[in-house]
Amino acid sequence: MGAKRPSPDGPQLESEVLLRQFVEQAGEVMSAQARLRELIRVNNDLTSNLDLPTLLRRIVEIGVDLIQARYGAMGVVGDERRLEQFIHVGMADNIVAQIEHLPEGKGLLGALIDDPQPVRLASISSDARSSGFPAHHPPMDSFIGVPIRVREKVFGNLYLTDSKNGQFSADDEELAQALAATAGIAIENARLFEDSEYRARWSTALVDVSRRLMSADEGDELDALIERLRDLAQADLVSVALSPGSSDELMVERAVGLGADSLLASTFAVEGTSAAEPMRTGEPAIVGNLSLHPAHGFDEQTQLGNAMIIPFSSSETATGVLCVARTSDRPPFAPRDLDMGVSFAGHISLALDRTEIHLTRRRMELLEDRSRIARDLHDHVIQRLFATGLNLQATAAGADAGTADKIMDQIREIDGAIAQIRQSIFAIRRDAESTSASLRARILEIVDRSGDQLPNKPRVTFLGPVDLMADAALTDDVSAAVTEALANAVRHAEATHVQISVSAIAGRVTIEVIDDGVGPGKTPRLSGLANLRDRAEARGGTFEILQAAGGGTRVAWSVPV
Repeated sequence: MGAKRPSPDGPQLESEVLLRQFVEQAGEVMSAQARLRELIRVNNDLTSNLDLPTLLRRIVEIGVDLIQARYGAMGVVGDERRLEQFIHVGMADNIVAQIEHLPEGKGLLGALIDDPQPVRLASISSDARSSGFPAHHPPMDSFIGVPIRVREKVFGNLYLTDSKNGQFSADDEELAQALAATAGIAIENARLFEDSEYRARWSTALVDVSRRLMSADEGDELDALIERLRDLAQADLVSVALSPGSSDELMVERAVGLGADSLLASTFAVEGTSAAEPMRTGEPAIVGNLSLHPAHGFDEQTQLGNAMIIPFSSSETATGVLCVARTSDRPPFAPRDLDMGVSFAGHISLALDRTEIHLTRRRMELLEDRSRIARDLHDHVIQRLFATGLNLQATAAGADAGTADKIMDQIREIDGAIAQIRQSIFAIRRDAESTSASLRARILEIVDRSGDQLPNKPRVTFLGPVDLMADAALTDDVSAAVTEALANAVRHAEATHVQISVSAIAGRVTIEVIDDGVGPGKTPRLSGLANLRDRAEARGGTFEILQAAGGGTRVAWSVPV
């Protein structure tokens, strides 16, 4: 008879127990190797993905699949050590819609932010740091949380809950840490790639804007410039406000985007606004919530959140502020955005200066053209009419009474025409687009008023861009000098002819009044001319009253400009 076999229900041999343990260990090893192979595969998947938003979601999806969790999430830590983004996987859309708000970085999640060390729990509710779940949130039990580091700085945390195997093991925790390490490398690569693309976009735009500004001979490029800035910065509102150097108010010069129509041309005090500190220090700043800094009084401002406030200088006498804002539901601006915004502010300053140069050039061209017309009318047309009138007077003197009357009628018509031409000259001066365009008109008005007191109308000549070089204050001084010199010729010199010359040459404005009267004498009466000397000396200029060549008086008044 053969040996008796042991009953299946009887005691097992030690070798069978060992064999079963070997089989179980082999299964665990094979499972671990499979998971490691899967980790290597997902490493390649993650490190080849350079789109950051897609990458973050992919990390969570891989974590859920690799570690056999029902739910997964990633919390991106913001500047204030609270969750800036929360990317979740596993919950149905209709459940998410019922939850009042996603986690904000409090409770257990906040503890992981404050102390970025791996956490593995058999039950979330049993941990003292847990603050519970909001209404409609699905129940969750087991938990793993591991920090994701980028260059030794915590970028965020990977959260996995509800193991499909009942509990998370130590191997699961190690695998989650390995995934987090790979995720940190992949995030760093994606951020570097995204940053290089970001700077390339801005650099290309800045080069294009510079080319347009340099090639645009005419036209206003500012609107196109701030529209381009809004697209690049993905902003909801871009505005440019200007203020005279000594003013405590800002006026919105240009605006595009949310509420731009109600914002344009509005004026507000700088004090108490988000622009006050940047304008005081000259340093750009990022404002966390623009709606907390009321400035403009337009309804759409309540929707604005994060904003860049960038001061700049647009000319020697004016300062400006560039505001680039997003609504409160949009991601905030980062320091790199501020760097690029400062570069654009420099181009905006250049565009404003070029616009002012173009306007000034057009005003100069218009003024010079009108000045030429007025000079030709006065120096040629009026003088020829005067000569014609004198010839007719001479003819009338030798004619019979009837003919003389007819000739005198024509002389009066000529006088009327001269008066109309003078009025046209004054109108040209008043219409000239310059703060000092009235200088010629002022002098001609003075001459016209006093001309009836002399036997002959004074002759006036202008040399150089006198209207451009004389501001309002200098116009008053020049007018006073001409008035006093002309009055001296009328009242004291017994002159019959007066010549007035006004010139703007080599940085000086000079007037000369020459008459053919009795001359200044050895001790000319200067009571009426003393003010002119004071005005000249106050401006660092000179004043002279001398004997004119051939007799008469020469008054010269000259000041630097």
